[in-house]
Amino acid sequence: MKKIALIAAISLVAMSCKKWENRSTEFKVTGVWTGVNQEFQIQALPFLDSNDVTPTPNTEANFREDGGLVIDSAGVQLDSLGWSIKNDSILVLKGLDLGVDNPLGGGSLTPSDLEFSILRLTKEEFTFRYDTTLSITFPGIPIPVNVTLKQIQRWEK
Repeated sequence: MKKIALIAAISLVAMSCKKWENRSTEFKVTGVWTGVNQEFQIQALPFLDSNDVTPTPNTEANFREDGGLVIDSAGVQLDSLGWSIKNDSILVLKGLDLGVDNPLGGGSLTPSDLEFSILRLTKEEFTFRYDTTLSITFPGIPIPVNVTLKQIQRWEK
């Protein structure tokens, strides 16, 4: 009986000492991250080519265990979203608005649930990226215009 109790105790200690690298992606993402910068690029060549890198050191993202995400900037709550991990390499942000509206009306060009590729995830650094290409037809232009959107967010602990 004592051997079973000893084995159970050793198993519990071994599980609690599990290395960070062996933890789930959800575990690694959970917590408060501080912004480094955000890069946003829109291209609709030859009409538009815009690239903007914005420093975000006063912004915090709290990825909560319950799947909630609160974005806060200098004490002001900017957004409240949801998040999840798909296939250990995709961060899904739910209820996100990139602010890219259809110039012809009819709402946003991007869906409210966006899948970001996780580029880097360590104890200190979290970088993820969203890319998409949309084909839009404008009045008076005989061929569709391809609009490419890219967003890269960089965070640190």
